[in-house]
Amino acid sequence: MNTDVDASPLARLFRRSLANGPVIAGVFVCGCVLTFIRYLRAYLMKPFVDELVLPWVREEITLTALAPRATELGLILGATMIVLPLLVFLRTYGAHWIGASVRRDIDQTVAAKFLSAPLRVHRGGTSGDFLARALTDARLACDSMLTLYNLVLLNVQLVIGGAIALFLASWQLALLTVVAVPPIAILLSFFGRRVQKQSHRRQETQGDLSGRLLAILSGIKVIKAFQGQDLEERAYAAETGKYFRRHMKVIWNGVVARAVGELVNPLVAVAVLGFGVWLLMNGMFDITVGTLPQFGAILLTVYKPIKALIKAYPKIMEASGSAGRLFDILDMDDETRDRAGARPMNGLAHRIRFRDVHFDYGGGAVLDGIDLEVEPGEVIAVVGRTGTGKSTLIDLVLRFHDPTQGAIEIDGIDLRDYNRESFLDQIAVVTQEPFLFDLSVRENIGYGRRDASDSEIYAAARAASAEDFIESLPEGYDTGVGEFGLRLSGGQRQRLTIARAILADPAILVFDEATSALDAQTEAAVQAAIESLRGQRTIFLVAHRLSTIRHADRIVVLDQGRIAQLGNHEALASVPGLYRELIGLQTT
Repeated sequence: MNTDVDASPLARLFRRSLANGPVIAGVFVCGCVLTFIRYLRAYLMKPFVDELVLPWVREEITLTALAPRATELGLILGATMIVLPLLVFLRTYGAHWIGASVRRDIDQTVAAKFLSAPLRVHRGGTSGDFLARALTDARLACDSMLTLYNLVLLNVQLVIGGAIALFLASWQLALLTVVAVPPIAILLSFFGRRVQKQSHRRQETQGDLSGRLLAILSGIKVIKAFQGQDLEERAYAAETGKYFRRHMKVIWNGVVARAVGELVNPLVAVAVLGFGVWLLMNGMFDITVGTLPQFGAILLTVYKPIKALIKAYPKIMEASGSAGRLFDILDMDDETRDRAGARPMNGLAHRIRFRDVHFDYGGGAVLDGIDLEVEPGEVIAVVGRTGTGKSTLIDLVLRFHDPTQGAIEIDGIDLRDYNRESFLDQIAVVTQEPFLFDLSVRENIGYGRRDASDSEIYAAARAASAEDFIESLPEGYDTGVGEFGLRLSGGQRQRLTIARAILADPAILVFDEATSALDAQTEAAVQAAIESLRGQRTIFLVAHRLSTIRHADRIVVLDQGRIAQLGNHEALASVPGLYRELIGLQTT
């Protein structure tokens, strides 16, 4: 059993912080010295009053006789004034170092998790929720470590040191002070649990807010075209209202907890000091005049860290809710690991075979018994109505998922028995939505092969029919394409993604609806690129357009997760069936 997963989210964050052991030790030592200095100054109140002030007021001793003791106490106080700022600087900087390092570690881990998580996780979640967890929840959770080391640790040290100092000053008064601790702790625990629960619900709403805002930004053209601004504004207002209500519940519980502390602590201080005056007046327990200001100074010093802890506790509980949501992401399963003894794949020599392949997402079969053999260099088109499993079939080829039953074999070996990394070196994909990075044309084409030479990049661009438009750009291959490639047209972006796939030199090339959004001229250029690869690569085409699929060697017609028809365009178009029905819809 993984004990780390079983631990509380805050405990898991704390364990991550322990990687900064030397810095933590330094922060702790600085805190101990700070605690000693602060209570030393309060503790000196008694000798100052009993040994200096009272003897001088009573004229029991001259100022000259008092000078050595006054100098001694003054030097001690002066030394503390010099050392204290340095200690504050060192421990505060160290605490921020720890908090920032945990945040860096968490950010890197979240990004790695998003990259390694199976595709079904991304399809099952929402971008807004993932974004909220990666940014807002990560920030709140990691801020708890800064709070822990910068505020909680020091104030716990101060409280413990204060308790010791109180007992050294007067154990009788200290016992009376301790009586008030359990009721305060119970109240804080009650409100802390409420803050934790409400904070978790609030952060869920934050994810919904982020998701809706992303949807607005992504669909702004459609929203404006259909005059949906008022509808989206009202929907977003409803979400923000829900967030506001949940946020205020978190605030309410935190404020009540602090208010209770503000009420109880002064009452305790007044009661204790009043009792001390009574003891002094009755000459009990060796209480002197100097004991009361000494005890009061210590009590005042310890009151501040108690107040700070009361204020910090709801924040820690609030962070616990965010940490829980954060670790829900970090605990997601990674992609299916390679089987023991997985072998490298060095190309496609014989054939790809789909042997009784079934797949479902947990809500019913998407593919139901696919049997198919694909020869090397063959162009296979996959068509069918929407929702018949075309993209799922391709996802299995890409090994984004594994079959729930049956197997996909390459050269007679189960795909799951190949090393994933070596397999992905042999396959490339061009998707319906051409994705480019905010880099130059050259860097985007070379993304799949970082060691590619310029001549290889130029050859891939020619093969993708992209060379002419690239050379017409202001800086040619060094032109920046902008975020998501928005400085280029859709057809230009698609041709660059094809060039990127060609440069990867894969044995298997997948076009997943790669021409569905292109104009006729650009589609013709892409078709020419595909034709130039015929016989050199095994190509899978997922498409609706007749112009894209009619020249395929074979066409797989899917219907309800099964292969309904299989053959070339002429053979399938000549017989009644789903294929003729589909092409009929495009020609009528």
